[in-house]
Amino acid sequence: MSSEPLSSESRGGRGTGAVPPPELWLAGAGMVLPGPGGVACTDLDTFWKTVGDGTVCLSPYDRPGLPLRIAGLVRGWDPVAALPVAEKTVSRSSRAALLAMGAVHGALENAGLSPADLDPERTVFVASSLQFAFPETERYYATVHAEGPAALGMAYWMTGTPPSVIGAVSSALGIPCPTLSVAGSCNVALRALHVVQQMFRCGDVDRAVVVGVDETTDPVFVAGTSHTGRSGYRASSLSDDPGDVRPHDRVQTGNATGEGAIAVVLENDRARPGGGRGLRHRMHLHSSRSNGPSTVATGPPDNVAGDVAAVLRSSGRSLGDLAFVNDYADGNRFVEDHLCEALTLVRETTGHTGELLLTNQEAVFGHVAGTGGLVKLLSSLLMLHHGHIAPSANCRTPYDRLPGRPVPAGGLPTSGDAALVLSSGAGGDATSMIVELEGGELP
Repeated sequence: MSSEPLSSESRGGRGTGAVPPPELWLAGAGMVLPGPGGVACTDLDTFWKTVGDGTVCLSPYDRPGLPLRIAGLVRGWDPVAALPVAEKTVSRSSRAALLAMGAVHGALENAGLSPADLDPERTVFVASSLQFAFPETERYYATVHAEGPAALGMAYWMTGTPPSVIGAVSSALGIPCPTLSVAGSCNVALRALHVVQQMFRCGDVDRAVVVGVDETTDPVFVAGTSHTGRSGYRASSLSDDPGDVRPHDRVQTGNATGEGAIAVVLENDRARPGGGRGLRHRMHLHSSRSNGPSTVATGPPDNVAGDVAAVLRSSGRSLGDLAFVNDYADGNRFVEDHLCEALTLVRETTGHTGELLLTNQEAVFGHVAGTGGLVKLLSSLLMLHHGHIAPSANCRTPYDRLPGRPVPAGGLPTSGDAALVLSSGAGGDATSMIVELEGGELP
């Protein structure tokens, strides 16, 4: 593995030139995501078919006093039956912890690993999320109000904090490795991957287990995403029709929040003599080093544009080399316009006038920060592996401001070996990744 630093943006300027990337194996992947037909998506075959077909897995949501009507809900999944843990452990765990357990257990199993195979000196376990187990706090306040503080006991520390999620997974599954919790906005999973990649580059680890998880259907979160501000911006769609969540479409009513978890096992060649069994790939990753003036909504598009230009330079690629862009539009006109401005700036600064294909999975599983970046990474690798670009789900009539072409229903073939994965979050914090496929077989 190369130990050279990534080309990166700083307040003093950007790096130049192509940097040899670290060679990583995607050794395994697991997930507990919304699935088609009311059954959770928990395996790679279902994941690929769902993403590849652009199947919308959003479902009805109904809670008294809240205007939200659809969400990306995990249904048809029984953690007692699915997890190798005691029923008592399941009953004491938060929803977010259970979803994360399912994803991590699936990823390790998919990689042919047991927790005992993980070297605690050379493995890191990372969880990324917007708010982890925050929904549990509603129950805490109700308990304190009805029975007093003593009735709460240690419940908050056991199920309501960011470390509680990763701690619950580690203790329940017997994972002996150092842990790291990364909290952030919509790009948090890609930012967690950036941190992990730097650890590989520095030689700190040979293997990483990364899980993204969120359970964002509590009334506090829903109240915020369904509120219409003075500018007219509202995050969540108030429609009861899943077909109304339409990234890249001329008609846009908002996104769909929800829940889920997805995990990946990443390895270098030293993790397992002779190499792993996974899909070998190379990643270039570049992260912005500055935010915009707003800490509430997406910041200046030039943050994203500068981000993309820098990662293209560091990888020695151009927009014309890309098979597709897996982007961050989510069904909001505000976010869509931000993406349009960012990609237009990238076209202008790089001089690219050719075709740019756009794909998006927000209408498939919903807009869930903890899972979003990992969904994009895994789906992009599978698209490159299968030579098939998945459609931008639910896009019917493309938005006329788009500086690219949304992939239509049915998808498009590709022989390209590289994809650009984008994410942008609160304050303009952006993360951009070039994924280059080297080949290999899915485990």
